[in-house]
Amino acid sequence: MRTINKYTLLVLLIFVFSACGEDWLDINQDPNNPQDGTLNLILPAAQSAKAFRMTRDINKNTMVFTRQIYDLSESQYTQDPTTYSNDYDGLFANSLKEMQEVIEQGTEQEAWNYVGVAKIMKAHTYSIMVDLWGDLPFSESLNGEEVRSPEFTSANTIYDALLTLIDEALTDLEKESTLTLEGDLIYGGDLEQWTMAANTLKLRLYLNLRLVDPQRATTGINTLISGGNLITDNADDYEFQFASSLTPNNRHPLYQIEYVDGDKDYYMSNYFMYNLIKKADPRLPFYIYRQGSDDELDFETTPCSNRTDCVYGLLSATDLGEAGEGYIGRDHGDPSGIPGDNEIRATFGVYPIGGEYDDNERDEAGQGDGGQGAGIIPYLSNAMRAFMLAEAKITLPGVTVGETVEAYLEEGIRASMGKVEAIGLALDEDAEPMDEDAIDAYVADRLQEFSDAEGNNLKLNVVIKEKYYSLFGNGMEAFTDLRRTGFPADLPNSLAPAAPFPLRLPYSITELNTNSNAPSPPPALDTPIFWDIN
Repeated sequence: MRTINKYTLLVLLIFVFSACGEDWLDINQDPNNPQDGTLNLILPAAQSAKAFRMTRDINKNTMVFTRQIYDLSESQYTQDPTTYSNDYDGLFANSLKEMQEVIEQGTEQEAWNYVGVAKIMKAHTYSIMVDLWGDLPFSESLNGEEVRSPEFTSANTIYDALLTLIDEALTDLEKESTLTLEGDLIYGGDLEQWTMAANTLKLRLYLNLRLVDPQRATTGINTLISGGNLITDNADDYEFQFASSLTPNNRHPLYQIEYVDGDKDYYMSNYFMYNLIKKADPRLPFYIYRQGSDDELDFETTPCSNRTDCVYGLLSATDLGEAGEGYIGRDHGDPSGIPGDNEIRATFGVYPIGGEYDDNERDEAGQGDGGQGAGIIPYLSNAMRAFMLAEAKITLPGVTVGETVEAYLEEGIRASMGKVEAIGLALDEDAEPMDEDAIDAYVADRLQEFSDAEGNNLKLNVVIKEKYYSLFGNGMEAFTDLRRTGFPADLPNSLAPAAPFPLRLPYSITELNTNSNAPSPPPALDTPIFWDIN
């Protein structure tokens, strides 16, 4: 990516120019390890590497697990140690390693702003990895020059360390730094926004702990709400925005995969689309782009034409009628062969991958269309913060500060719609603003649904389901919510499961083959992560 190329170029230039000077043999200065100007190159390299890996297989496949999109193998729960090797290895070898370099070099130079930011990034990255894989190399990791086979640290111990690491980061951000924070692709060097992200990350960790340590979760969440320094505005969302460049190719990875003429890897999930249409969700034309019409289908390309066990099949043939026309997707786990429907199946829209807004033109989605791939990967958002607080208020009686559940529920829905609309309007000139009356009607319906729900479990289902629809593009968080809460409760079963529903991801084959301290045998994939005690 661009930042990595810059770093390599800088090192080469320093070597060349230093070699031309009279003092190029000065043994006190290593021209290949410049002391100044590297942090502002390593930091964006770490941010880019993390964003790339967190939008590849681990994100795509968890979107399949949570029925947002469809892929045959993953919707049948087929996985092995090679499935996520690139992402697992890359997160350690590139993004986490580079974050650690920023921490170490920044500490030496007393560039505490860089140190604090890198610690927040490291804590967030590790938290996602723990939630996906469980126990991981931690205390002995990121030091491959000296430790070839790092010990695995228990997942709950890592969680404790991450909470401590975030507190260290917050302290670092308050210190006077010797350098100006430059090269920050997330917040442009705004330390106040990084502080909000750090506190919102703590909220996420405490919420994940609520089943195994409710008192700690309650105390921590009350403190965070009272402190009032969480992400509370969409402008402060912790996210990475890709660009539209082809050389280097820094577009959203899903755009690179799906916006190829005549070649699509995924279907949209019939469950996901059905519910968006049924509830008249204003985000629908931003999320889903229809390439074709139902009248272009034949027997071979009509969803579930050769099966009788599909829940949805062709959406226009359900109770949706005309409203479902053109939303050509797949039922979860449908093992039917893949027909030649690349040019007519529904695909990703303008949000979050930077594709096309659905203005009913029904053209095949291809390179250069819509937002040209300048989409986002949302890590922690204003909407997520509101939904997390709504869940905390329902499930932890001791969380007594803050707003009502209903207020947080409405806030989360409106924040999500505002974010989706803003991204869509910025990326695709054909996008149209959402109808305010439609937004109000949607919010009113959800609040009524919440009011009608009897008991905390059903009320929590309403909240998590709304959070689920706001998380389109971040399957990792939806997967964590599903395992922690069991909701949304109406997710359809796989039509042809080849294995039990996974509760974790398999370790990288590289880790298993080269680290003598890797678990042997590794845990079964239906073994819960430590906080998952539903």
